[in-house]
Amino acid sequence: MSTRRTTVLIATAGLLAVCAYAAVALMQILVWNPEAAVPGLTADQIWAEVAAAQQGPPGVLVVGIVVLGPLLASVMFALFVVTDAGMWPTVAGYLGLLAMGAVGYFFASFGPGMGLADTYFIDGGDYSRASLALAAVSALAVVLLLALVVGAAWRARRERLALARA
Repeated sequence: MSTRRTTVLIATAGLLAVCAYAAVALMQILVWNPEAAVPGLTADQIWAEVAAAQQGPPGVLVVGIVVLGPLLASVMFALFVVTDAGMWPTVAGYLGLLAMGAVGYFFASFGPGMGLADTYFIDGGDYSRASLALAAVSALAVVLLLALVVGAAWRARRERLALARA
């Protein structure tokens, strides 16, 4: 398979992975976590009670933060495909986005978590286990990104030694 085709496939997989991460994060914040935190009520009922308690149900800011990942992934897709950046920079770019997903999730979920906490007198943490999957994906992305950097440094060192011997 050609290097360009491989880069396009990696960019496509990266874009899909970031979009899937964002979709799970949005569902976690808006549906799964509130329903796990307040069993017996639907997410719509919960957010209506949060609004009635004037605790600010999630709004545009939550969606805006979560959508940043797919927007950046789309821009990266265009850049990597048009410039033919190569396989490893493409992998590194998407791993970086997935790693930063945990930071985006924290900021996006903070307000809604506090709204739940203040309305229902619970702590503002995650009650649904989906957040663990998001954290695991981000942690794995960090590990893989570090492995990629170490591998590149090792390869560069090996090449320098080979040149010095020649």
